[in-house]
Amino acid sequence: MVSCRDLLEKQLNELDKLISKSNKNISKLENLPDYSVIVSISNGCKQYYLYDRTTGKKEYANSKKMKLVKKIAQRDYELIVNKKLNVLRGRINRFLSGYHLDDIGKIYDDMHPVRRELLVPFIEPDEAYIQRWLEENPDHQNDFYGNGKIATANGGYVRSKSERIIADLLDKYHVPYRYEPRLELVGRHIVYPDFMVLNVRKRKTLYWEHLGLLSEYSYAQKNFTKINDYEEGGLLLGKNLIITMETEEAPINTKLVEEKIKLYCL
Repeated sequence: MVSCRDLLEKQLNELDKLISKSNKNISKLENLPDYSVIVSISNGCKQYYLYDRTTGKKEYANSKKMKLVKKIAQRDYELIVNKKLNVLRGRINRFLSGYHLDDIGKIYDDMHPVRRELLVPFIEPDEAYIQRWLEENPDHQNDFYGNGKIATANGGYVRSKSERIIADLLDKYHVPYRYEPRLELVGRHIVYPDFMVLNVRKRKTLYWEHLGLLSEYSYAQKNFTKINDYEEGGLLLGKNLIITMETEEAPINTKLVEEKIKLYCL
């Protein structure tokens, strides 16, 4: 589900950047006289006048004053843009202050447990959604290499120490996952990604592959082919496919793993 709040908060961030840029533009023009520019066309010729807001006098601007005319016109334009940007920001802020989609789910959560037994919730609670997701996606489906021997913090097993790091960090951030689930790529074949991950907030499923031996040519070649298969099968890197990697000289970067979890999985 696409979150309206997420989209609007992104808009707020964009507006903040634009307002900051606008404020800088205005600051460069703030020492100009309190004039405005009047424009007109007479006999096909453009004419410009400087209007003194303090005295109410209007003065024709000849070519020597065109530099000042342009600066004043730019300043007044920047002020109009700045005002509009702040109006838009205020409207979004006011809307967000009263917009809480979670309130719909809270209606069900706040009811007596006995009453909840009679109801089908309008929006499935997170815990129920997670449980159903786990049940529909069994893990450890790749039996070609046998079972993993390296234990994770939650009692599961994986095949490498790097995969254990990823699994433990997913657990640290309470991200539901499945290890080596069965996945049929669109128009392709069956694969077993290292991890299948659920972004609970977005209710979005992602797949995570760790490439652990990239310094070996045959391994790298095989896995680049695998990534290409993923993308041709509908899993796009940076959208619903996450990749981490390492070589003998450059082990897995745990900080980068955490950054990817925060970026894609929360």
